[in-house]
Amino acid sequence: MNKSLLQYYCGHCNNSLKELDPVIHLVRSIEPCPFCGTLLSDSLQRREIHKIHSPTIVFQKASQLPKLTFDIEKIDSILNFITPDLKICIAGVHTQKLVERLCVRAQLPIRYGGLDSKVLLIDGANSSDLYLCVDFAQQYGLDVKKILSGIISCRTFTVYQIANLIVNQLHDVIKQYDVKIVVITQLLHFFTNNPYLNRNEMQQILQTVVQSLKKIQHCLVIVSLGMATGLDGMLLQLFSKTIKIKQNYNGLSVHIENLGKTQSILLDANTLDNIPEH
Repeated sequence: MNKSLLQYYCGHCNNSLKELDPVIHLVRSIEPCPFCGTLLSDSLQRREIHKIHSPTIVFQKASQLPKLTFDIEKIDSILNFITPDLKICIAGVHTQKLVERLCVRAQLPIRYGGLDSKVLLIDGANSSDLYLCVDFAQQYGLDVKKILSGIISCRTFTVYQIANLIVNQLHDVIKQYDVKIVVITQLLHFFTNNPYLNRNEMQQILQTVVQSLKKIQHCLVIVSLGMATGLDGMLLQLFSKTIKIKQNYNGLSVHIENLGKTQSILLDANTLDNIPEH
C-alpha cells in the first residue's frame, strides 16, 4: 500500500535530503546542503511523495561527506568546503599552482581535507607542472612516487582532441578509474590560440563540451583558464564557484564568486607556493 511522505530537499540543487512521515516536523537546519553548500536555513524545501515501502533516510551530515580544501585559510573560509558534484573555475594568473596543489591534496584521506581519490588530469595546453606537484608532495612529507602515480594524466594537443575526450570518453574514464575529481587545465587554450580555426565552429564545439560537463555527476570538476577571452561567457555559466586571481603589486588579488556572492581577498605572493605549518 502506498504511503504518503514528505520529502525534504535543497531548493538550490534539488537534491533529496530526508523523507519523513507528514506528522513529523523537521526543524529548519542551519547546516549547509551536503551537495551544493547552500545554507539549508535558506534553501530547505518540502514536497509530498508516495512510496510503497517505508521511508529511507538519505540525508548525510556535511561532516561525513568527502570535503576538499585548498589549505589556504582565506580561500577555504569563503568556500567552506568543496565536495563532489561541484564544478569550479580557477582563472587568471598562477592558476597552475592551485591546480597542482589540489592534485596533491585530493589524494589525502578525507579527515585531512582530501577526497581519498586518484585525480584525472586533462592537460589542455601542456601546462601541467610536474615540479610543482613534487614540491607540494614534499612539503606535506608524502611519498612523491605514490602521489605522481595517483594522477592519471591525459594530454591533448588540438581543440578536437580535447573536445573528443570530454564529450565521448570522459564519462567512461571516470567510471574506469573511479575518480572523485577531474581537473582540466587551460580548457580554452586551443579554442582561442589558433587564428586559422573558424570561430563559429569553435563556439559550437565549446557548447557541446559545456553540455557534456554539465552531465557529470558525483565527481568534482575543476577547470582552469588563463587570461580573459571572448569565449569565457559560454563557459562560466557552468560553474557554481569561481576563483579569479590577479597580480596586485607584490601580492595577489583574489576574487571568489560563491553561489552568486563575490568576495575579494589579498594574498601574499608566496601563499600559493607554501604549505602552512600544522
